Amino acid sequence: MISKMNGNVSLLEKLIRLIYPAKCMVCDAVLNEDTYLYLCEPCKNNLPRYQKGFFKSMQMPYLDGIFAAFYYSEGIKNAIHSMKFKSHPRLAQTMVSLICDEMFKHKPVPDFDLIVPVPMHPKKKRQRGYNQAELLANEIARILNKDVCGDILIKIQNTTAQIQLKREDRLMNLKSAFVINDSIIKNNSYGRVLLVDDVLTTGTTVSTCAKILKENGFPSVYALVIAIAEK
Repeated sequence: MISKMNGNVSLLEKLIRLIYPAKCMVCDAVLNEDTYLYLCEPCKNNLPRYQKGFFKSMQMPYLDGIFAAFYYSEGIKNAIHSMKFKSHPRLAQTMVSLICDEMFKHKPVPDFDLIVPVPMHPKKKRQRGYNQAELLANEIARILNKDVCGDILIKIQNTTAQIQLKREDRLMNLKSAFVINDSIIKNNSYGRVLLVDDVLTTGTTVSTCAKILKENGFPSVYALVIAIAEK
């Protein structure tokens, strides 16, 4: 599936790579200048694949299905960390190619009407320069040829990073953190929404977002993440 999704590396990208060589997002090995994915073949073969399709979880009742491409471990964990915290937004394209490659191994894939990224608080987005979930959502929407909207959900509280908290604290941390954008959903005609985030740990974030969407007229909500942290 990846071969069908890959585009050609642009001339500008090739020139940039002459000065700043493309490196594998896992092992840092220098890659060929024509390489589409920021990933060497050995590391690609050794990624910790989750190997499931969309599944339901009793702990996340507002979600009609959840998809994770990988376990949050080994090389993929380091790659996600680089994308989020080391100013490597271009890795989103590689991540989505890998996600879609895994997703289409497990059919049927729901026919989504709208792609929605989990929002980031404006202050945090300014500090980082981008919302990685939004980058992923835009790329997924491009590949699936679907609409994407990053303004349906708004994060109004600059909360503590979820990964630092226990489950019960995560719920309190996100209470009232997200709101629906009423001006966007006035003429809502979308049925099946795909929420996009980078990592699923307890599922509190995507569950909270799914609950808000369903309470505001979206009948079916799914979630997709790069990786899932399982204990």
